Amino acid sequence: MTSTLATDYTSQDWKDLVAEGKRATGSEGSAQFKLGDLGLTLVPLPPKGKRLPMKAYKLLANFAEEVGQDAERFEQYRLCAGAWPKAKRNKDVCWTVHYLLSHHPDRFMMINHPPLHRRTGTNRWTVDGARRVLGQKIHVPESIEEQLRQIEDLLDDEQVAVQVVERAMRREPVLRQVAKKPHVRESFNRAQTEEIREAHETTRKRPEVRRLDEQSEVLRVLGLCHAFAHGIGRTLPGLHLAELSEDAQDSIREGLQRVSAAVEWTEHVLRTGSTDMDEALARLIEGET
Repeated sequence: MTSTLATDYTSQDWKDLVAEGKRATGSEGSAQFKLGDLGLTLVPLPPKGKRLPMKAYKLLANFAEEVGQDAERFEQYRLCAGAWPKAKRNKDVCWTVHYLLSHHPDRFMMINHPPLHRRTGTNRWTVDGARRVLGQKIHVPESIEEQLRQIEDLLDDEQVAVQVVERAMRREPVLRQVAKKPHVRESFNRAQTEEIREAHETTRKRPEVRRLDEQSEVLRVLGLCHAFAHGIGRTLPGLHLAELSEDAQDSIREGLQRVSAAVEWTEHVLRTGSTDMDEALARLIEGET
């Protein structure tokens, strides 16, 4: 069996189908309110703040089963009927809109003042229109903001979000527009920098890299020690330090204090792994005292 999907209708055909749909919707709403009124006949709404006894819920469930209704759905019909006295119902508005608005304190005024339906340019109630008024999630977004909100719901799944962004970035016009936004470039650059940092950190933890780093650090420190020792060893024999004035010798002693402080600090780092340095030590090593 082959089925076809017709998408082209004459203006009159469309109007006829819409009119038939409205009649069916009105008939369905009448049936739902009729069932709700029957539920109220069986079990009226309790006073505010009071709860029904369990036997009342059992009675309603038994009745729903007898008439072929889902018990939970039947209870929705009953509660909606209780929220909408017959004189306050609008026969031109579907039952679902009545149900959505049933807890709103201004529902009796609202039901007769429908919002603007953007596609048709008329004031009429739709299910999404009621959800929009109540601030609920809608099924068919109209504005860009509503479309974005619906997309954001899909992007809650990170795997889906990654795929969406990746596919969007394949479109050159989209890529160029996004790249013009400073905050997007900043966020991307920050994420890229963090990715590189984490990659470097991961690489550093590999055994072979750690050995190379260790050798490099040892050679750097030993190089400093060698330079100082070698320089002193070659230079001192040609000097006459004992013949220097007291002021000159004091200057050399100050330099040696700096060297001694640096050696002690290095020993501290070897023991503790901490490279913190207090201000006095920093000034001494830098020769500022």
